[in-house]
Amino acid sequence: MNKLKLIYVSVAIFLLPLFLSPSVGFCSETYQITEQQLTTLQNNLTQLQSNNEKLKTLLSQSSQDLTTASEQSSILTSQIELLKQQLTESQNQIQTLQTQLATLKVQTAAAQQSLQIANQELQNANQSFKKYEQEQEKLQSKLKTQKNIWEAIAALSLGYAVAK
Repeated sequence: MNKLKLIYVSVAIFLLPLFLSPSVGFCSETYQITEQQLTTLQNNLTQLQSNNEKLKTLLSQSSQDLTTASEQSSILTSQIELLKQQLTESQNQIQTLQTQLATLKVQTAAAQQSLQIANQELQNANQSFKKYEQEQEKLQSKLKTQKNIWEAIAALSLGYAVAK
């Protein structure tokens, strides 16, 4: 019984709009306009068409501008990427040069230290040579004196032997 009741209610709800709608022969009220109103409407329509054409032209121009801007944006993006790559390469070169500079500073410091050591050793050798030279001069002087003394003794001995 519930099914039957449900079917009746569904049919009633479905048919209700048909009974509430106006009858088939029902006509709406007609509206009449004057010639002046018609002219005004035509002028308005013409103005709207003109405005529509202007807007279409502006839209087309804007579309072209947008396309141009998009192309320029792509070009600029490519240039930015290229500049980023160049910047990265430059930074890598700077890093390499800084490393080389640090290495050269260390080598320069080592070379300066070696040069100072070599200069100190050269001064020591020079002092030793001068000391040796002075000792040799003293020895030569001593030997010369001894030679002169022996020559004098030999001359005196010879003179004594000849005189005897």
